[in-house]
Amino acid sequence: MKKKVAIQGLKGSFHHEAAQHYFGEQVVPVECKTFPEVVSKVLKSEVDFALMAIENSLAGSIIPNYSLLRQKELSICGEIILRVRMNLMVYNNTTLNDVKEIHSHQMAIRQCSAFLQTHPSVKIVEAFDTAGSAQFIRENKLKHVAAIASAEAAKTYGLSIIEKGIENEESFTRFLVLSKEDISTDFNKASLYMETAHEPGSLASVLNVISEHGINLSKLQSHPVSGRKRTYGFFIDLEFDSMDQWHKTKAALQGLTVVLDVLGIYKKGKTYE
Repeated sequence: MKKKVAIQGLKGSFHHEAAQHYFGEQVVPVECKTFPEVVSKVLKSEVDFALMAIENSLAGSIIPNYSLLRQKELSICGEIILRVRMNLMVYNNTTLNDVKEIHSHQMAIRQCSAFLQTHPSVKIVEAFDTAGSAQFIRENKLKHVAAIASAEAAKTYGLSIIEKGIENEESFTRFLVLSKEDISTDFNKASLYMETAHEPGSLASVLNVISEHGINLSKLQSHPVSGRKRTYGFFIDLEFDSMDQWHKTKAALQGLTVVLDVLGIYKKGKTYE
């Protein structure tokens, strides 16, 4: 059965590639320009699911997306980790010496900084999407502009790859699968948001409880609390072996936190190379 999945970017983007791996060839991508639009599609029930990048092994966490995860009725129901291979592509017979501008998403640009530094005279232009940059070049038949995008984007928009694998080093992006309801049936990972008391040792107590219950803390991301000076909340990912272990840990954390929101319980994602 076909599934409508909101993605940030166009067909041929890394979000599209990740959606195909996770849902299979039956996925129907719904293209969105921004991450807030992606989340909005889910909350309005205009799609079945959404995919949202949350971190990259080279460029780090996508901080604004963490705030989006706290929307009511939004649930993390899965994840996927995708090996990201960046390629420089052009229209027609353009050569590297002809290129005066390179367009791509800011995260892709950051992941290819070493390559770009070897071409200091080329203007770097940030765009809303990697695949969108490829589409823009094709539609306008630009002969002095290149895009950084996936091999699938080059194929989709009929561009030629002139430099392969220009990312700084091996790069992996983690994508979260979002839905309006918690539909997961197999669990070994949970994503939470918490706030602790603003006093010495409060966060350490939380970390100790997690350790004492044999839980693996795979992510700890601080985030400023809106409207409260020098106060931070924390997004955490916990990996566990059994639901009993999870429930006991959650109960213990509730006694140590001021705010504890479960953003989703799901199966730890596969990595696709």
